[in-house]
Amino acid sequence: MKRLFIAAYTTSILAFATAPHAEPAEWTLDLGHAYVGWQVDHMTLSPTIGQFRDFDGTFLIDEDDPAKSQISFTVQTGSVDSNHPGRDAHLRGADYLSSAIFPEMTFTSTRVQMLTPTSGKLHGDLTLNGTSAPLELDFRMVRDTHYPEFLPNYDEVRVLGFEVEGELFRLDHGIDFIAFLGSPTGLSVDLDIHFDLVDCKGAATTNIPCNWGRVAGFLGPNETAANQ
Repeated sequence: MKRLFIAAYTTSILAFATAPHAEPAEWTLDLGHAYVGWQVDHMTLSPTIGQFRDFDGTFLIDEDDPAKSQISFTVQTGSVDSNHPGRDAHLRGADYLSSAIFPEMTFTSTRVQMLTPTSGKLHGDLTLNGTSAPLELDFRMVRDTHYPEFLPNYDEVRVLGFEVEGELFRLDHGIDFIAFLGSPTGLSVDLDIHFDLVDCKGAATTNIPCNWGRVAGFLGPNETAANQ
């Protein structure tokens, strides 16, 4: 009996060790439900806020072991929008983003640290203005669900909602422009990011979250060719 128990135990250990482990699955960023926002101090008055309008990312999510997930994100610096054309032109120039020379900023994760089953810290490297520096982001998954069947062209795909916050220091990236003492542009930038990820594996080519903003001429809800 003892030998049978040892044999069975050994067999189970070998089976576990050789069992295939699921690879991280790629999720698609729903460009119609994503926002990359920022704010900086404005002379200790109400902060100056803005966003980037052109971005995309790659999300390899390991649900069995979230710490093994891999995330990369690219933002087109020239898409900065603070609702002020003159200020935006300055932000794109050599004093700040140098968009003509460095059209992209990129973030690549190096470690995912889970603090709860649905939240944690995302550690990575941010390359901005040609200079890389570590960046730590706090993230929280706000919901894991499926789109309802009554929504046309949503195909009941699974969707995850996330909120992300962080703080970057522009001096870390060589952006040291200060117009005057007490300049209206702060040295730290607060990041405020919201996005949905959709599981597009096997989704129809008409699926809106998977294809809107990615396929030329693809129309989303409430859009017509005339208002493109």
